[in-house]
Amino acid sequence: HSPTLTKIIITPDQTNPFFYQSRHSRPSVMNDTTSPSDDNNGGDADIARHGNNKPICTVWHGYDIVLTDNCHLSEAKRVAHNNEQNPPEDQAAHHAKLVRLESWRRKSSGQSDDYGWLRQLDLRSDIPSIDEIRDWSFDVLEFEETVLINVFIQMLEFYNLLEKFRLDRKTLERYGREVMAMHHKDCYYQKVDIETKGVEDELKPEILCEYHNWYHAVSCAHVSFLFLTLGGADAYLCPIERFCAIMGALIHDLDHPGTNNDFEVKRSTSLAKLYGNDAVLERHSINMGLNLCQENPDLDWLKSFDEKDREYVKHFMAQSVLATDPSRHADIVKEALAFVEEGPQDYQSTSSDGKLSSSSSPMTYFNQNDPQHRLFIGRLILHAADISNPLHISFEVASDWAIRVTTEFSKQAKKEKQLQLPVTTFMDGLDSQAEIAKVQIGFFNFMVKPLFHTLGILFSDLKMLEDWGEKNCVEYQMVIDARNEEQKDVKSDGESA
Repeated sequence: HSPTLTKIIITPDQTNPFFYQSRHSRPSVMNDTTSPSDDNNGGDADIARHGNNKPICTVWHGYDIVLTDNCHLSEAKRVAHNNEQNPPEDQAAHHAKLVRLESWRRKSSGQSDDYGWLRQLDLRSDIPSIDEIRDWSFDVLEFEETVLINVFIQMLEFYNLLEKFRLDRKTLERYGREVMAMHHKDCYYQKVDIETKGVEDELKPEILCEYHNWYHAVSCAHVSFLFLTLGGADAYLCPIERFCAIMGALIHDLDHPGTNNDFEVKRSTSLAKLYGNDAVLERHSINMGLNLCQENPDLDWLKSFDEKDREYVKHFMAQSVLATDPSRHADIVKEALAFVEEGPQDYQSTSSDGKLSSSSSPMTYFNQNDPQHRLFIGRLILHAADISNPLHISFEVASDWAIRVTTEFSKQAKKEKQLQLPVTTFMDGLDSQAEIAKVQIGFFNFMVKPLFHTLGILFSDLKMLEDWGEKNCVEYQMVIDARNEEQKDVKSDGESA
C-alpha cells in the first residue's frame, strides 16, 4: 500500500537544541502494535517495529517526526555499501517514492547521533538578493544546492567582474554546476531526481560528506566575499585578485573524500604519492578545478583572460588554496603577526584605475602596490574563511557545521581502526554532545582565535568575529557543564545507594 508521511512539530522547550542530552531522553512514538527498538540500531533515531520486524516509524529527526510504513532509504544504502544483496526491485522503487515525498529536506544521515544540532530545514528555492548575501547572518545551508550557483555568480557580479573580464555568464553557470556535481554529496541533502536518476544509480555505493561538500565550498566563497566587501580587504586587491579570491574558495576542496591529508599519507594512496605527501588534497582540488577549463571548452572561463593574466590567475588561486592546508596554519599566523609587529605604514596607494595617486595615503598594514602583500591577503582570506564556521553570528548555524565536521572525524577514526592505522586522537571518542563541544572549544582556542585576533587587527572591520566565536564557546561550555553536573548527580546517587 502507499507510503504515508506525517509531520509532527515538537514544541516549547523541546525545540531547544540542548533539551535532549542523549538519545534516551528523546520522545518516542508508540502504539499497541509497536515495541521500543534496540538502542544499538546505529541510526539517528529510535525505531519502532511491528510483528514482521520492519521499521514502521522513525522518531524525532531533529524537530520533526517522520512516519512511514517501510524501511528507510538509508538501510538500503547501507546494504549496498556492505556489498550484500540489493533490495528487491519493488522495494527499491518504494524507497525512491519515499525520497520524493521527503525532497528538499535535511535529516540525519544515520551515521551518528546529531544531538539536536543538525537543523531540519525546508530548503529555500528562491534566489536571495545581493543585500541578503552581503550580510554576516546569511546561511548557505538554508538553500537548495542549485540556488547557490546563482549566489556564486552574484558575488562576482557585485564587483562587475563578468563585464570587466568579458566572462560569459552561461560558462560560469555551467562551471559552477560541474563543480557542484564534483563535490561529494551532502549526505543530509534529500533532493533526488527520480525522473532522470534510476533506482540502481541511487542505491550504488558512493562517498557522502557531511562537511566537505558543495555547501562548504559556497560557504567559504561567501565568507571570502564578506572579507572583501565588509572587511575592507578589497581596498588592497585589484579586480582579478578579487575574482581569484572567490573562485579559489569555490574549488578549494573539490572532490574532497571526507578524510584528511594525513589519512591519504598513512595509506600511501596514489594521490599522496603523486603530490609527494605535501598538501595532497589541496593540490588535487587545484588540479581538478583548473583542468575543467582545459578539458571542456563549455566550462572554460580561463579563455576570457589573456595568456599573462591566465597564468597569474592560476598562480594566485593555487597559492591561496594551498594556504588552506592545516599544516600551513602556523606559517600563515606567523606572517600575519609580522605585519602587525611592523605596524601601519604610509604606503603610496593607487586609484581604482591602477594609476598612482598624488595624494598621501592613510597608514595601512599592507602596500597595495606590492604583489607579495596582495598575494598574502589572498592566502589569508581563504585560510580564514575555511575555518570560519565556529564564528558564525548564529550559534544554531555554527553548531550545525560542528556536528557535520565531527561526524566526518568520527568516520575517519572508524576507518583508521578498521585499516589498523594510527588513530587520529582528536577524531576519536566523539560520542556525546559534551565531547563535540570540547573539540569545538579546543579548535577555537588553538587555531581560530589566534588567527582571527590577528585578522581583526589587520582589518578592523572584522574584529567582531572573534567575539562571536567566544560567544559560541560559552554555549558549548554550557553543554559541558550540564554534562558534568549530570555525572555528579549520578555519582552522588550511587554513593547514597
